[in-house]
Amino acid sequence: MYRLAEHFLMETPEVAEHYMEVATVAWGVPILLLKTVTPDNTCIFLEEGCCSIHNRKPRACRLYPLSVGPDDSLKKFLIFDVSGEQHHFSGRQYRAQEWVDARFRAMDRAYIKTEYRAMHECGQIMKRISRDREDAVLFQMLRWRYFEYETDQPFLAQFTRNMTMLKREMERLTTK
Repeated sequence: MYRLAEHFLMETPEVAEHYMEVATVAWGVPILLLKTVTPDNTCIFLEEGCCSIHNRKPRACRLYPLSVGPDDSLKKFLIFDVSGEQHHFSGRQYRAQEWVDARFRAMDRAYIKTEYRAMHECGQIMKRISRDREDAVLFQMLRWRYFEYETDQPFLAQFTRNMTMLKREMERLTTK
């Protein structure tokens, strides 16, 4: 969403309102997905068979039908085939460090590792949160993962700060 905000010169909440919708993945973690407009679920940015935001398209679009994430050691990357899968990361896995290194800048690789580490930690905190606080946690997850960014500031530093804030908010919700 950060890339789209930069592209359209919008704030991230505006991008979310116009172009995104909330979905949940494993463990009830909320994510934002691009809205689709046609009966065959083609992307809203597809114009005359071409991507209208090609230079700023999100990471998931740049990789499809593959997705990428670090292995358990956070030292090597795995490639996941997500074509035809209901949930990402449930398809066949491949070790492909060279493939990742060739397609991702150092900042992108650092982001992926930071995101996986943070989501694992959030998952551990989530286990301690009572059912009556789940909506509050989901709100905080959406807020800190997608909305608290300034496009004139470096992304990774903001993302790292936001993950710290998210974990802090989730911890606070375990003690209320």
